[in-house]
Amino acid sequence: MNTFDELNKNESKSKRQQILDAAYNIFSRKGFYKTTVDEIIAMADTGKGTVYNYFVNKEQLFYTIVKEKHEPFTNKLKSIYEKDITPTEKINCMVRAFLEFYDENIGLWRALMHEIRALSPDGYSDFDEAQVKKYRQIVLDEFGILEDVLKQGIINGDFRQCSTTQASYGLLSAVIVMSMQDLMQDRTLEETATMITNTFLYGLATR
Repeated sequence: MNTFDELNKNESKSKRQQILDAAYNIFSRKGFYKTTVDEIIAMADTGKGTVYNYFVNKEQLFYTIVKEKHEPFTNKLKSIYEKDITPTEKINCMVRAFLEFYDENIGLWRALMHEIRALSPDGYSDFDEAQVKKYRQIVLDEFGILEDVLKQGIINGDFRQCSTTQASYGLLSAVIVMSMQDLMQDRTLEETATMITNTFLYGLATR
């Protein structure tokens, strides 16, 4: 590839990223429904034709952002699962990772949860059933890695028998509430992760 081709390729990548960055900013503040392509175009300082050259429509743009944000996070969870540490330590590491991810992407996460009907009071979504399913699968894949740790702990005798699906949902519900309601207060991410993990595993009872 000659220098001219390399420059064009780099410029193309830069323009695509510029569009994604602008869309991420607006989706995070306004949600999917209230965001318009024209707003994204204005913030990205580009033309409508350029946006549609990279993305078919607003939904594909939103999905690209969600997928590109979640892929490295999912890989991080997988790497924690594969570590040679105890299931309890893995849970603590994963809780910290979830807290960190939600803290960095809370606006986008709220928009996503609304569209897959997890936080929508009226159950309304701007996506059709197939679209909701593909977004929900991204979230379920991440929850599933935590559930695998719980299963591992049961097999090892670290945890008692339980519904690992319900347990993983319960644990991550606590994480999501802590993040969305800004309840970490003056605690660090590590301190919050340890508190959530200990409360989940050992409860509040003195015996």
